[in-house]
Amino acid sequence: MNRIDPLNQLRFRGFTLLELLVVISIVLVGSSWVIPQYRRQLILSHLDRYSQQIESGLFSLRSRQSAEGTSCEISINPSLVGTDNTTSGFANPSEVLELNHLDSKERKERLNCCDATSCSWDPPYRLISQEGSRSSKEVEVKFSQEKYLISPPGMSTDSNPLIILVKASSKNDDPLRPLPIRCIKLSTAGHLHRGTWEKSQCRR
Repeated sequence: MNRIDPLNQLRFRGFTLLELLVVISIVLVGSSWVIPQYRRQLILSHLDRYSQQIESGLFSLRSRQSAEGTSCEISINPSLVGTDNTTSGFANPSEVLELNHLDSKERKERLNCCDATSCSWDPPYRLISQEGSRSSKEVEVKFSQEKYLISPPGMSTDSNPLIILVKASSKNDDPLRPLPIRCIKLSTAGHLHRGTWEKSQCRR
């Protein structure tokens, strides 16, 4: 009479249907939480990265102004102006901030930098450190005012600071936990900082 080895019996025993259903349920529940969290973190990384690129671009702009003695006027489409309304009036950065895809005339309509003798520069001035990045396709921006003049060494004669709002272009926002709006603030005294837009203020 052959004896059945209990170890071999366990070794070749398969999963029951109930066990498979339990495992599948655990995986589905975990995925329903992990995937939205991962997407949220990805969107936040794009927001932070692009906000940093704007800050870096404005810093480089002011540094070059100081070196070359130029004044720069930023001009924005009026439909993309106003920080009171944070639900509409935003546009892709290529329509506002990014200049590399424009000809010289179109560039000057958005950013015109001049000294006492010329308004033409090689390389031309820029508002942002990196155009056409992956992050620029995932965000939208708007400005606090239609025109802003920056004079060397990076100060302004305007009475109000320039504020740029940056929000995610994703339409799948969680109403119970809305995505933040990032901001970049350039004061009339030339101070520059990034933060989060809360209660009509750019908080660090």
